[in-house]
Amino acid sequence: MNRSEIHFPPKHEPLRDDVHALGALIGEILREQGGEQLLELVELDRIAAIRGRAGSREARAELAACVRDRPPALARDLVRAFATWFQVVNLAEQVHRIRRRRDYLLKDSQRPQPGGVEDGIAALKARGLSQEQLLELIGTLSIQPVFAPHSTEASRRTLLRKTQRIAQRLFELLDPSLTPNESRSIWSNIRMELTTAWQTEELPRERLTVADEREQILYYLVEVLYRVVPAFYEEIAQALEKVYGARAGTVRPPALLHFGSWAGGDMDGNPDVHAKTIRETLARHHEVILHCYFADCQALAQRLSQSASRVSASAELGRRVEEYSSRRSASGCAAPTRAARTATRTPTSSARTLPSSRSACVPTRASTPGCSTWSGCCGASRRSDFTSQRSTCASTPASCTRSSRRGWMIRAGSSVIAASAATCWRRRWRRTAGR
Repeated sequence: MNRSEIHFPPKHEPLRDDVHALGALIGEILREQGGEQLLELVELDRIAAIRGRAGSREARAELAACVRDRPPALARDLVRAFATWFQVVNLAEQVHRIRRRRDYLLKDSQRPQPGGVEDGIAALKARGLSQEQLLELIGTLSIQPVFAPHSTEASRRTLLRKTQRIAQRLFELLDPSLTPNESRSIWSNIRMELTTAWQTEELPRERLTVADEREQILYYLVEVLYRVVPAFYEEIAQALEKVYGARAGTVRPPALLHFGSWAGGDMDGNPDVHAKTIRETLARHHEVILHCYFADCQALAQRLSQSASRVSASAELGRRVEEYSSRRSASGCAAPTRAARTATRTPTSSARTLPSSRSACVPTRASTPGCSTWSGCCGASRRSDFTSQRSTCASTPASCTRSSRRGWMIRAGSSVIAASAATCWRRRWRRTAGR
């Protein structure tokens, strides 16, 4: 993978350097894991493919003849080599987009990035929209990406997490203050992740199931979207504050992101999807989101450590604490001891005794006197409130919606327990029994 054959505009030279370094790294891994022969075959195929795309019929014929007579094991390694290459190049490109955005904001922090959130809000203000009108307009938006399951596309979470860690290491390389030893350590970590990924089978030996489809989608919902959705809303709020001059922490954008998933509910020709998988999927979504909320509350408790003996709290906050305590007692759950509060929550299989999410959300706006209702002296308040926007992720099953397709789509909403699995099962049973 010759560096001279990779051409980039001057503004993308850092991406060129990353691509070159990653290509050299993959070459070393292929030589180490598959031998010199594998690396030579990869290079021959790569060069023939480039010539073929340039219009050489001889190169295309040569490439077709080579791949036709190869043993399956060798063909699999070659496909895996090119797939690994394209995957890390895509990661490098995504990290480069972050680099470009950061560079733009550092060089001209007063001007919004063209095509960004702040740029769009400024354009709407220029057209005469007030802040209230703009918030009302945002409230009419509903963006709902829907995950479609496919058993042959389910990847192992082990490999997905390796990819995520490689992306994190590439992001760490953006730090200009890294010492040479720190940079070498990061590249060594990337090499380790790529090597272990090469040594790991892409799919488990067992036949993939509906549960595998569900777990793959939950990975993206819980480990990716659950983390970035609050930042998305926070960026909108900050843009509104900057463009309209609102006081920091006083703007709360309405929810406009809603996610859905067909995994576990798509009965369009799949005999393995039925009422039981719908029930299990809803229960699994429910379990996962409650676990995430529990972990967030634990982290929030460590940050909001104020004592009543040091600062007074509002009456509203006191009433909500008493309300939650009484609900907890009514559900038969004893309040945890001080030591138990640091333990890991054991997921429960039933949530019939839990309140709805609307009443169960931590009242971050019930702050102490003298504090802003969002920020003030409570540094974690604003971030924790945007964390509540995570309830729009599909990891929170809000309802089962019948569509034109023969199945149930697990929809997302702002409620943790807006629809139970039993309800969905009864709906499905009535439809089936009526036929």
